[in-house]
Amino acid sequence: MRRRDVLAGALGLTTAGALIPSTEAAAEVPATIDDVVFGKITGTPLSDQQLAAQIAATRADFRSCRYSQAARRLPRLLAQAEASARHVAAPQAERASTRLAQAYCVTTQLLLKLHDDGMAYSTADRAVQAARLGGDPVVAAEATRLAATVLRRNQHRDGAQRLVLQAAERLDSETGLAQPREIAKYGELLAVAAYTAAMRDDRDTAWTLLGEADDATRRSGSVDDGQLTPLDLAVYKISVARALGDFGSAVGYARQVDPTRITAPERRARYWEDTALALHGRGRPEAAFQALLAAEQDTPQEVRYRPWAQDLTQNLLTADTRGALVGVRDLARRIGVT
Repeated sequence: MRRRDVLAGALGLTTAGALIPSTEAAAEVPATIDDVVFGKITGTPLSDQQLAAQIAATRADFRSCRYSQAARRLPRLLAQAEASARHVAAPQAERASTRLAQAYCVTTQLLLKLHDDGMAYSTADRAVQAARLGGDPVVAAEATRLAATVLRRNQHRDGAQRLVLQAAERLDSETGLAQPREIAKYGELLAVAAYTAAMRDDRDTAWTLLGEADDATRRSGSVDDGQLTPLDLAVYKISVARALGDFGSAVGYARQVDPTRITAPERRARYWEDTALALHGRGRPEAAFQALLAAEQDTPQEVRYRPWAQDLTQNLLTADTRGALVGVRDLARRIGVT
């Protein structure tokens, strides 16, 4: 699959990846995420401002579904964040640990997107450990959210549910949810818990938690870019209904959302994913195919590299024995599905 091309070299799925161009000495240029995680490659420490800028740039690539660009940035970013945390003066140690946690969080997000769950397990653990040293409750909550997602992906759904709910309780007790960013993160944790409950087929808990998440998100008001909005929670309704196998309701919720109003491409991609899969589950292959095409036009790397799009394309291609889905074979060729 082409999605492996994103990670090959940059994230260590092969041993022959090209090095990222850098003005640093070649020995200091990280080749793969594996090299950084296992200590084979080191980087040069950066100031807090420089590191924050590098993290922001990588996040921007991720949120814009520029997955290949984010993958190219990540090894060097992690090496620099690790070096900064090791060599920082004591008064700035907590801040440097927080930056390291943020770097590992965005790495874990990309790994999860591309279903490299094994490496995501390692980077999520690094994020949690660094966040604990950093002392920022919101960053710690985000790291724990990603760790719970890794657990859920590995079929540890009960453990994932406990972990994310404990993170929400901890964030509440440590901060009192006094600031908008704290309330917004609390809402996101509840939304993740709702989706996890749906994956566990716990219908009542899923919808109760999603209602609480929606309330928290609305209370947070104006928040930083990247945090959940009420519109994002409307997309979560599609996700929860689909995970519960209620494809009719999922399609109904999808009709209530205007994807052009979702500002973050990565979140629009989630809308297209849930909508296309719900339509397919509802037995509407033509509509599912149209949603898939819309996703490709809007967020091309989402369709080119993500497993859901690859698998759905394969299913549509296999089922289209009469050639009713005009263009499905062209799509398959474009994204590397055979």
